[in-house]
Amino acid sequence: MTSGYLALILSPLLLLADTEPSSENISPQVIQQELQDAEAQFAHALTLFDPWYTGPLVTPSPSLMPLGSAMIQPYLFLKDFYGFYNEDRDLVSMENKFQLLANPLLIQVGVTPSVDALLITTVEGNWQKGASGGGFGDLSFALGFLISQEGLYYPKAKFTVMETFPTGTYNNLSSDGLALSGTGQGTYSTSFTLALGKLFFWNTLHPLNTRIALVYAVNTPVDVSGFNVYGGGFGTKGTLLPGNSLSADLGLEWTVSQPWVIALDIAYTNQNRTRFQGHHGTTATGAPASVGGGYSDTLSLAPALEYNFNGNMGLIGGFWFSVYGRNAESFASAVFSWFWQFP
Repeated sequence: MTSGYLALILSPLLLLADTEPSSENISPQVIQQELQDAEAQFAHALTLFDPWYTGPLVTPSPSLMPLGSAMIQPYLFLKDFYGFYNEDRDLVSMENKFQLLANPLLIQVGVTPSVDALLITTVEGNWQKGASGGGFGDLSFALGFLISQEGLYYPKAKFTVMETFPTGTYNNLSSDGLALSGTGQGTYSTSFTLALGKLFFWNTLHPLNTRIALVYAVNTPVDVSGFNVYGGGFGTKGTLLPGNSLSADLGLEWTVSQPWVIALDIAYTNQNRTRFQGHHGTTATGAPASVGGGYSDTLSLAPALEYNFNGNMGLIGGFWFSVYGRNAESFASAVFSWFWQFP
């Protein structure tokens, strides 16, 4: 009799013990263990297929250069400025202006486990209407700060501060008004970049690498005289404040095979109105000269193809072209770059 009552009392407890706990009763320790297991699976996926990337062409990288390593990546741009988007966003054709722009020295170095440094030099040549000009451009130096390493459920993130120094020519240019010898902006420009990146193994053999970057730049006033990169004419003299700018870029890289990758950038940039105080001067026809301009923006695309020799070296080539804009030049450009990380 006693054993029968005991079995009757314990049977509901035994049935409850066989049921799985609800999600509401899962302990934090169990959740943490599941997250750690997922992270381990993500790391294992990387070892099964280690994708190689060189690009994309335009969107800034969220990757931090490791301490003791360095990377060089020279760029070459062959540009054709063939028109101008007016105030109403209509494309007005103009005589072609051809530009060869290069970053012969672009080097990134790991400084500490959470900081890296970047140096960029620029040279350019310009041709239009049978005339030519060019020279050394502005010099840029940046420090990048690690925010987070990439994980299964969150992206890698990096914050970069860049200073661009006015080492290029921008003032007292040729009186033909083409500004072909203008290779700089004449301003100390400080930009702040937040870049995010995430690798998606949605298909083990064809992972998708993504980047998103927001760049905000502020500029110092510029003393201008004569013909300059902002316009001007005979007798122009005054102070100009270039408008601050904001860029939003999306970069995608789709792995065809480990060496071959298809890339695409979608880039949008807008700049506030440039303000001028002083004497505008006159053009060759005697009309008042224009200095600066109104609010401008540009939307552009940059499809590209990569070939990666290994995880530390690769080539990328593609086309970068404007789609629409306002108070901005329309352009089409071939772009080439070579990447090498060492040791």
